[in-house]
Formats: sequence, structure tokens, C-alpha cells
Amino acid sequence: MVLKTRYAPVSVQPRLLIKPFRTVAPTSDMRLPRLLLCAMLVVAANAFAVQCKPAVEPERQDITPDLSYAKRTAVHPSDGRQVSAHLAFFTSRAFRLEVVDLGDGPEPAYPTLADAFRAAGCVAGVNGGFFHPDWRPSGLVIAAGRRINRLETAKLLSGLVYSDSRGIHLIRRARFQDQPGTGALLQSGPYLVEEGRAVRGLSASDPNRRTFVATDWRGHWVLGATQSPLTLSELAQCLASPGALTPWRVDRALNLDGGSSTGFFFERREGRPAVVLQPWKRVRNLLGIVPR
Repeated sequence: MVLKTRYAPVSVQPRLLIKPFRTVAPTSDMRLPRLLLCAMLVVAANAFAVQCKPAVEPERQDITPDLSYAKRTAVHPSDGRQVSAHLAFFTSRAFRLEVVDLGDGPEPAYPTLADAFRAAGCVAGVNGGFFHPDWRPSGLVIAAGRRINRLETAKLLSGLVYSDSRGIHLIRRARFQDQPGTGALLQSGPYLVEEGRAVRGLSASDPNRRTFVATDWRGHWVLGATQSPLTLSELAQCLASPGALTPWRVDRALNLDGGSSTGFFFERREGRPAVVLQPWKRVRNLLGIVPR
């Protein structure tokens, strides 16, 4: 049965629960944070856009297609300062690394840098890794297949460069897998360039002579030593700037012991004297290259 009612039906109109959008004009308080953010982004963009440029035509001597020497000079556009470096370019298909250990006694095993490299059969090289006041090396070192010290986790020693039957490698410490068959290895740091970009957070103080190893990760490598003092941050910027110190794009680079330890050797041919930059003090080990 249908019940009848005395009340007439009421038509109910739906109510909108969402208020219409109203445009609000930005106030001065709202504009200020936006302006500050834009200014910070512009400054950051300009800082990362600064790149070193080659200053003069490099002095270059090609020994073979796989080995060459160059002295290159780059200029930092922000202040016009020049950075000069001795560079030994080589390929991993033709050369392997050799770590020359100079011993832990008060006197090095060889009187000069050139004597040590020549005795090991190296055609080029630089000084090696860091060491303690008692000449004990910092981090893992493998010289002539012999292990000296152990892998260390100090923040500075963030990378390793080593040579085995597969070629030459430069990797982060966290990715290193210790395996037999490694004939030469140095643990050092910090990392300067990674995936073609300068590593952030590097020291922008304490300019000094620097030593480094770098690669395009396509078989081209360079051992270098600067004659000019510069900070780690400036060195990373120069190496990450295409054409500044290397003719190819640097994919990754690792810092070696520098300052008074900085040394460089390149054996030139045709009766020309070797290029030698002698360290100002005794060092523990050297990093050189020998033909495969």
C-alpha cells in the first residue's frame, strides 16, 4: 500500500562544494623568495659554466701513435691565471701500469726519479700515492705483483687505478673487487672527474703543484704533473673542460700525491734529453707505464 502524504514534494537544487578559483596578485612578500631563488640559480649556473681554455699551442712530441708527450697551458677565464702541465699520453692497448716501490728506508732505492723509472723499464711516469711520515704507504699498493699495505677506507683515498690482464682500470673504492692477477695498483684520491664532470665539494683552498691520472674510458690515458699551483677544485675544472689539458673528453680522473712530491718523467727519443720534473722531497712509490 502506498502511503499518501500531505506535504508536497520539494525540489532540491545541488550545492557547489568547490569555490570558484580566484586569481590573487602576488604581493611583495611573495615576490622576494622567488627573486632570491632565481638569483641563486643564475649564480650556480654561471659557476658551473666556467671552463678552462687552452692558452697556447701545446708543445707536443709523438713517439708512436700510442705514446706522446705534451706540455700544455690552460687559462682560467675568471681571473686569467695560467696552468701549465707536463703530460704523458698513452693507450691501454699498448701499455700497462707499473708501480715502482722505492722502499721504506731513510734513503730511496734509486737516487733520482729517472733512474728509478729506467730501472723498471718505464718510458714515462709520475710520482705515486700518499704515504705516512715513516714512509709507510697510505692505502693499498701492489708493486710488481707484491702487496704492500691494505685497502683503507679514509675519505681521501676514494679511488684506485690498477692494471691487470684485461687492461687498465680507474674506479671508485666502493666498486673495487680484489682479485688475483693484479700486477700494479695504487689507492689514492680524491676523485677529480666522474662521468665527464668535475666532482663537487673538492677543496678550493691550498693551491699547490698537482699530479693526476685521467682517461676518456675509451683506451686513452694520461699521466700529468702541473708546474703551476692550483687547488683540487681548479684542477678538476681544467680536466673537465674539453680541450684544456687533453685533446679528448676526460671521463674520470684521480688525484695522486702532489705538492712537494710532484714528479714527472718522459723518455724522449732521437737523442733528446728526457723530460724530468724532480720531486722536492723523497717519495715512497712511483706510477709508470711499460710496453705490453
